[in-house]
Amino acid sequence: MNTDVMMKKLLACLAATLSIHANSQANVIYEWQGNNDTTPYNIALRMEFTDAAVAAGSMHLDARPNTSAPDAGLVSFYYKFLGPSMPVSFAPASRPLSYGEYLTMDISFLDDNTLSGYFMAIGQESHIMMSSAGSLFTVTSANSDRGMLEAGCARYANCAGGTGVFKVASPSVSAAAAEVPEPGSLALVGLGLLGLARRARAGRGKAARG
Repeated sequence: MNTDVMMKKLLACLAATLSIHANSQANVIYEWQGNNDTTPYNIALRMEFTDAAVAAGSMHLDARPNTSAPDAGLVSFYYKFLGPSMPVSFAPASRPLSYGEYLTMDISFLDDNTLSGYFMAIGQESHIMMSSAGSLFTVTSANSDRGMLEAGCARYANCAGGTGVFKVASPSVSAAAAEVPEPGSLALVGLGLLGLARRARAGRGKAARG
């Protein structure tokens, strides 16, 4: 086989391998799935964690105004309900919380791809608190300055009672990392490319001398 063709194929293989290795570091997203007809209705709640935090089995976070938490393991938190409301949206690993914003949680990652624990999220206009028994979470308090009529709650009244679970929406691909070549294997591919490059240069030099 032509040396240049072999080099191109090896380069393509190496690029694909590096791409798989990079994707194996994906984050894990858990989404709320309500399972009863108790208020608050129609809420959207999503939490994104690093793969490392999930692999560790649990994480704790206590983020307050003007602080960030790059090593806690929570990448993002998003909460919204229907109606004229501003989402509670945090990215504690990259954006410090603003005045009036708080986020605290103790979360465990269960083997069935669900969560357990407790969290309290306070935004500029609304808040929500949940705690669980096993993987079953209950809304213990939810409220909004603008009211939560679309969620079945009167303005300024404490809204609670809804139950549900958090399930993986974007599964971790860390299990696939076992199939990705280790650094040693990648090094061997690199040595192979280097050898082919030297061989190609030697061939060209010989042809030029001839």
